[in-house]
Amino acid sequence: MPSESMSHPDRLAATLANFEDAHRSRVVGPFAAPGAGSRDCRIDQKVLQHRANLACERSARARERLAALAAADHPDLWAGTVQDGVARGFATALEEAIALGGLPPEPLPAPPDDPVQLQRFAGKELRKKKDLLVASGGSRVRFSRKEGLLFVDREGGINSPNCLRFEARRDLGTLDGFVGDEAERPRLYSAQFLQPREYVQAPGFNQLRLAGRIGRGPVGWNCELVLTGIAAEMTVRVHLHVDNRLPGWRLRARFLGLPSSSIQHACADVREVVANDAGGFVAFTLVRACGTLLVDGKPCATPGANVLGTLEHRFWLG
Repeated sequence: MPSESMSHPDRLAATLANFEDAHRSRVVGPFAAPGAGSRDCRIDQKVLQHRANLACERSARARERLAALAAADHPDLWAGTVQDGVARGFATALEEAIALGGLPPEPLPAPPDDPVQLQRFAGKELRKKKDLLVASGGSRVRFSRKEGLLFVDREGGINSPNCLRFEARRDLGTLDGFVGDEAERPRLYSAQFLQPREYVQAPGFNQLRLAGRIGRGPVGWNCELVLTGIAAEMTVRVHLHVDNRLPGWRLRARFLGLPSSSIQHACADVREVVANDAGGFVAFTLVRACGTLLVDGKPCATPGANVLGTLEHRFWLG
């Protein structure tokens, strides 16, 4: 009988072009399932998967494009626990499905085209402003050096100062699961150390752009955080760009004082709800840079899974 530790044939293939050969070479299972911790590996593809699933909901052509790559038949492909060549081919297929579904990239919300009522603050004028409010028709976020991001949802009874932290930790695991270095504690950074770069106000619209570096010394990530409030919407939009240049690390966003149900993330589900004596938090993986895949228990280098470059995450709060 085959061993349950034997890898699914998805893992054997070097590219999508030899997917069928890999499956013909191994037709009898059972095969080891992807590890539960794989759901946040190759985070760039998890973002694409979210958009591709939306495209498939609205387009038969998008569904047809991905029909031969169904998750039920290819669990490792959708988990990301595959070799780099396969991952590249799958990303192309996801992008094609997104295009067939008519889902172009969504730009940042732009202010109303009204130069008379539009106000932009930057540089010295922005530094004079002590209180920067981004308000939707429901929830709101206030930024200050003292409280970082203060999230308020009056209808939900939520008032949470310094609600966004970043958690960095070295990853010693594989694509099947994160393994933290027990010799190191998580490194925590507050959003209050980001610098305001631009603040835009117009009737029914406000937007704050923050930028800076998460972390100190060689371990850090340049990032840009854009908060947008639109009076016609009930949530505050959050666009986060992270530039990852570090293999072997995981970076997460921690939201404190917000119930999990009040946070939406444009990505396959990578959230973790953590309970502790301090009230707990909801964490979302932004980067998990891990370059090792196990194939039949043996390590296989996957440098592409270090997701080096700029990653974009979108959240809605409220």
